[in-house]
Amino acid sequence: MLESVAFDVCASLAKFWTQQGNLRGYDQTTNLILENCHERIFAPDEGVEEVPLGLYIIRGDNVAVIGELDEAMSQALDLSAIRAQPLKPLVH
Repeated sequence: MLESVAFDVCASLAKFWTQQGNLRGYDQTTNLILENCHERIFAPDEGVEEVPLGLYIIRGDNVAVIGELDEAMSQALDLSAIRAQPLKPLVH
């Protein structure tokens, strides 16, 4: 994950949240620091809503998956046309 610092990442969290931002740091327990973070909220009847969060710290026990984003592909998406069922919560 060291090579992903300072790159845009997407984190899927345990309580069905999907947050994206610029990874500024992390530690051995997967605590994350995301800069320019925003949450993408999916709905079956309207487009994806993006809620700006700014600088965000995420506890590692909430992180289910994290991955690097392709900036060009992410910017090319028409979020208003995407429809999806909200993600179900992760059960440990």
